[in-house]
Amino acid sequence: MTTDPRSFPTGFLWGSATAGHQVEGGNFNSDCWALEHAVPSIFAEPSGDAVDQWNRFDDDMAILSAIGLKAYRFGIEWARIEPEEGVFARSALDHYQRCIDACHRRGITPVVTFHHFTIPLWLARKGGMTCDQFPALFARYCETAARTLRGLVIVCSMNEMNVPLIIRDVALDLLNGPSGEAKRIAAEAALGAPIASNFLFTPPDALLRNGLGAHAAGRDAIKSVRPEVQVGVTLSLQDEQAEPGAEVVRDARLAKMVDPFLDLVKGDDFIGVQTYTRTTSRKDGSHGARDGEPLTVMGYEDRPDALAAVCRYVSQRTGTPIIVTENGYSGDDDVRRGAFVRESLDNLQRAIADGVDVRGYFYWSLLDNYEWMSGYGPKFGIVGVDRRTQARHIKPSALVYGAIARAGAITTIEASDTMPAIGHLRRRAGTPLGLG
Repeated sequence: MTTDPRSFPTGFLWGSATAGHQVEGGNFNSDCWALEHAVPSIFAEPSGDAVDQWNRFDDDMAILSAIGLKAYRFGIEWARIEPEEGVFARSALDHYQRCIDACHRRGITPVVTFHHFTIPLWLARKGGMTCDQFPALFARYCETAARTLRGLVIVCSMNEMNVPLIIRDVALDLLNGPSGEAKRIAAEAALGAPIASNFLFTPPDALLRNGLGAHAAGRDAIKSVRPEVQVGVTLSLQDEQAEPGAEVVRDARLAKMVDPFLDLVKGDDFIGVQTYTRTTSRKDGSHGARDGEPLTVMGYEDRPDALAAVCRYVSQRTGTPIIVTENGYSGDDDVRRGAFVRESLDNLQRAIADGVDVRGYFYWSLLDNYEWMSGYGPKFGIVGVDRRTQARHIKPSALVYGAIARAGAITTIEASDTMPAIGHLRRRAGTPLGLG
């Protein structure tokens, strides 16, 4: 192993991320659970037990620590904490307290997301984010959780608050295809509300009014009881490029989907950047992957350089500290996943050296998990999961990332080094983790 002298700042957060609904399992009081079980469904399959992190959180922290990571971004589920309007479940809050404590015991910084796409079913039946009570209800939930939970360090109020705008055409296409009307009717019957009550289908006006309002209200509520906690929001931000002559198309996309959010949250403690790819605007008004470029299984370009480009843009526009709260590679080619991580971090380090204030990197995701409407097909994890047994297995890409995190600098790990390292982790973590 060799170490490049281009190191990351002291105190840089090296972590990985998941979301509650995608890993915990059994989130049956949520709107997404209802949508997954509609017949026919817009989801490929139900989440079910997911990867059972509800029962395996401490084991998963042992794995994360053994890999060499020192931070974990995870979600608390509003639907578990407030399963009925105004009724807060102490058992759920106690569980999340144990999760935070499990992080601190291992020297892991907890980064807690309060809203990651899902809401309680009772709130969906009020209209979700289209309901003008949404900001106040979110603030009440945030204050209750923040007041109860000890050991919070960094909080993401909402995950990818702008994503309904970014995926709007795709989401609406789901309802306009051959079976689209049947799926919409089934979804709305399951929800007991219009499909717009689900976050991913939130109309633009409601998102800009109540979404941004909820973030501000939630942030202030958390700060009112935990002023020491750093609070920010995460945004879906891809590297927006343009073919010659299509700059006006690209700029219109930024003006609609990105810039209003950056401008309104630039006074936060940080902005969470979540970048996976590049998209190119075309003169005909369309956008997407460039012809001939390699794609991931999610259908977007394999572009590890996109992350640094986005961080440069966010820094220039806002001057706000950045935490990369998501970045990752989807696919079964784990060699490529390891290379993607290294290339992304190599470019990110160069941006930091140029003065971009980036304070942490969280690979998405720690575990192969439930990828929303795509079900369990796409694999992002640096740790695989056998869903028949829920046993975890550490992938070689985890060793590549862990080597960089341990060194705090760009390193090169040879393929021949991975198996001894995995063996070391197996012995260190032990069989209770499902490593065999």
